[in-house]
Amino acid sequence: MSASKLIGPPEIHHPRPPLAVATTTIGGGEASNTTTSPPMGFTENKSLTYLSSGNPCLDFFFHIVPKTPSEDLTERLLLSWKHNPLTTLKLICNLRGVRGTGKSDKENFYSAALWLHKHHPKTLACNLDIFADFGYFKDLPEILFRIFESPDVRTIAKSEWDSKKKGKGGSRGLCFLGKKRVHGAKSRKGHKKKVEKKRSLRARIPRDQRVEANMEKVKEEREKARDLREKTEVAQAEKAFERYSRDTDYRFLHDQISNLFAERLKSGIQYLNPGETKKISLAAKWCPTIESSYDKSILICENIARRLFSREDYIEYQEIEEAHYAYRVRDRLRKEVLVPLHKVLELPEVHMSAKLWETIPYNRVASVAMKNYKEIFLRHDNQRFKEYLDNVKCGKATIAAGALLPHEIIASSKDGDGGQVAELQWARMVDDLKKKGTLRNCIAVCDVSGNMSGTPMEVFVALGLLISELSEEPWKGKVITFR
Repeated sequence: MSASKLIGPPEIHHPRPPLAVATTTIGGGEASNTTTSPPMGFTENKSLTYLSSGNPCLDFFFHIVPKTPSEDLTERLLLSWKHNPLTTLKLICNLRGVRGTGKSDKENFYSAALWLHKHHPKTLACNLDIFADFGYFKDLPEILFRIFESPDVRTIAKSEWDSKKKGKGGSRGLCFLGKKRVHGAKSRKGHKKKVEKKRSLRARIPRDQRVEANMEKVKEEREKARDLREKTEVAQAEKAFERYSRDTDYRFLHDQISNLFAERLKSGIQYLNPGETKKISLAAKWCPTIESSYDKSILICENIARRLFSREDYIEYQEIEEAHYAYRVRDRLRKEVLVPLHKVLELPEVHMSAKLWETIPYNRVASVAMKNYKEIFLRHDNQRFKEYLDNVKCGKATIAAGALLPHEIIASSKDGDGGQVAELQWARMVDDLKKKGTLRNCIAVCDVSGNMSGTPMEVFVALGLLISELSEEPWKGKVITFR
């Protein structure tokens, strides 16, 4: 019998345009072949330039940067995928890559992941472990949550939160001040009468009765809020169950994410023995906890728990009813898996939530968490935290910096700690890069013109400083700027 013929994925048999002559037009939505060079256009400064490299994958890599409009990302993603699916999948991973593996562009990665789910759902679901390696495990429930709710659910929530803060703060105060200016003495006189009337009414009612009435009112409001919250949670759970039951692609992704968490948690429990704890993955840290927002919205904890404690493997669950089984395995996930793994991982968040500031292991705090929490550490555990920073300076302790970009460290130097943490994280980043090599015959040239204001300016300055520190003499510590 003759050996079967290897044919590979179907995409490799589709005709592709030659790289040098492929023309990509953003706006028309199609890639066309032509014998002419890529079209020419102008930069913002009216300089002549090519509008495309001729390679849709290269265009995607070059043009997709933070805050790129989602329409542009989707269009370039489609063209790149048509050109080379495997390379495009690698570029999507590169979008998310942290710790030197990519652009660390979380929002564009989420948009690309949602596009994958819509057009190639199995490609997304079967590469979850790779995506988690490039980013972190929390990306997986976040992708599922955005698919379940909507792609812009976080943007909407942020704008609503900002509006609420604005309503409580300055704008309302300014409005009130404006009224005082307009009405003047008349407004103050009316306000005074209202206050006096209120005081006279209160004086007629004994204090004990007023306190009791107020407590009853607070109790009623709490009960109403609790009832509303319970109704909202039930409606959310019904919606999540309906989507899981109806949408096969969503269910497949839900199951794959649950399987991956269950596998990593199961292996983590096996490594709880002394000497093996370093093998425990961070899946335990980022696994949604019982009654968390992810659990309430997408019912992820039950799915993970069912895979860890299946009826087939645990005979004590084989005869009990379904609702009781779901409750017991969820509770077992929390008590027997997440709690012991969190304890071994020494997560700073566990100590912070319990207000055990004096026991926080600062050498275990991740780079982003250190940047975000440093002022809180100074406020609640000032002496120990300063001692830790002094130990880092002396080389007796280490500080994490791997997940931060250079310009993020530079920007954090203006925070309330006086830039101490930023200085140490910058030094750690430079030391880590120097171990990989230095730059010879190199000098950084930075554009600090007005066109580069904002984040672009911060990026150029940070990269210029970094290159100058990595350069060998005579260019070490030197930067050329131009305007």
